[in-house]
Amino acid sequence: MPPFPYLTIAILAAALPCASVLAAEAHVHGQAHLAIAVDGGSLTLMLESPTDSLVGFEHAPRNAKERAAVAKMKQVLEQAGELFKPSPAANCKPAGVKLESPLLEAGHGAAGKDDHGHAGHADLDAEFMFQCAQPGRLRDLEVLLFDRFPGMKTLNVEVAGPKGQKAVQLNPRQRKVSW
Repeated sequence: MPPFPYLTIAILAAALPCASVLAAEAHVHGQAHLAIAVDGGSLTLMLESPTDSLVGFEHAPRNAKERAAVAKMKQVLEQAGELFKPSPAANCKPAGVKLESPLLEAGHGAAGKDDHGHAGHADLDAEFMFQCAQPGRLRDLEVLLFDRFPGMKTLNVEVAGPKGQKAVQLNPRQRKVSW
């Protein structure tokens, strides 16, 4: 955990639009949101995506093929160092991953509900933490989610870092955000 977790949370909160606006925009198939917070040697990434963009469905897995797709999604997302490439000179190493989704919960009902109580629209919320040995050299992040999740078409990225805030949209052809 970063030495100043409250500062990281405050930076992320400042980088994001108000919650009601984000909630209204949050669930678009093929589109996800990534908030990036740079706080000293800590790099925190918060991903929000419809599960349809990751596994092709949003309901509880109904058969072995769908259960395997959810297990594969979890396995891939747990390998943060394979999905996100911070500036090599910063020498950042993965320091933790947290995943939350109704699809990952045991006993998830077939109808499913998202965080807002809407049936059939499951999201995944993920937090990826990195520790950087040379934080002054952290200048960008390459995002490789598009290779592993072809259902993801665009990624709306918001950065809060030492040089201020920035928002960009990434896609399979434009995968790097700089700050």
